[in-house]
Amino acid sequence: MSTINPNASKEIDRAFDKFTGFQREYCNHLRALIHKALPDVKEDWKWGPNFNVNGMVCGVWAFKKHVKINFFKGSLMSDKYNLFTDEENDKGNRSIDFTEHSLIDDDKLTEYLQEAAALNKQGIKVDKKDRMVDIPKELERALNINKGLKMYFDKMAPSHKREYVSYINDAVQPETKERRIKKVMEMIVENRKMKEKQELKNKYRKK
Repeated sequence: MSTINPNASKEIDRAFDKFTGFQREYCNHLRALIHKALPDVKEDWKWGPNFNVNGMVCGVWAFKKHVKINFFKGSLMSDKYNLFTDEENDKGNRSIDFTEHSLIDDDKLTEYLQEAAALNKQGIKVDKKDRMVDIPKELERALNINKGLKMYFDKMAPSHKREYVSYINDAVQPETKERRIKKVMEMIVENRKMKEKQELKNKYRKK
């Protein structure tokens, strides 16, 4: 485990004090919330402010139009409330952006922080092999018809892709699989994830 920067808290103080307006307010709010949600958290400084519980849990930073909290193992998290505002990158990071008019839901964010810390405590790591998803040829053909939709699908988190693929592969009859592919295409257009997969399974049962 990497060594905690002993000057991290002072570095974070200086960094956040340079911000103004909602950026400073939100950064300080998130910092306080992280400590409340994770009593054993340690402040660290690596590529900027980050918060450590058995490893890096999250980082906070302000930009011109938003404040970002980044979860370093976000690709392994459930995203229970669909708060993540971008898809994971090659290291599994996922983040939540707050603009000036955003509402920070402390209760929901606390759940995310505790889930992220639990991954570290359990020693769970992002495995690039787990990021590979076998796309059914029928879905691949459907996506190739709409390049824009395929581009959006390609940027999705592997966990979300796997949910779509599982829903399609559960179909036994070709006509059922075709209906499910059409439903998946609709959901991608509507930016809906497969949280309601079980509901769909009940509606379109195997034939």
